[in-house]
Amino acid sequence: MAERIYKETMGWGCDYFFEATGNAKAAAGIYDCICPGGTVILIGMPDVVGLDVVPGMVKEVTVKNVFRYAHVFPAVLNLMGKGALNVKPLISRSWKFKDSIEAYDFAVT
Repeated sequence: MAERIYKETMGWGCDYFFEATGNAKAAAGIYDCICPGGTVILIGMPDVVGLDVVPGMVKEVTVKNVFRYAHVFPAVLNLMGKGALNVKPLISRSWKFKDSIEAYDFAVT
């Protein structure tokens, strides 16, 4: 992922990095792709995640925490309904209802 991000940002890194998996391995890499002075947002961590803060300190990264999107669903749905928020680039694949089992199996992997 870091290679792709640095390629797309001409070696700079991303200004904002959202970690929403809660996976310890993913969380360990939050500073790998962020630019100096960037912001990391940790979203709804379900478990304790160890974090080496030194790489973030070196880059002077701001770390913010969000508790599982508290109170934002109505606002997001409103923005989507108005067409003000385009979520199509976030959708990589879709399934028909009759293929729901396949979709859940895919999500597990």
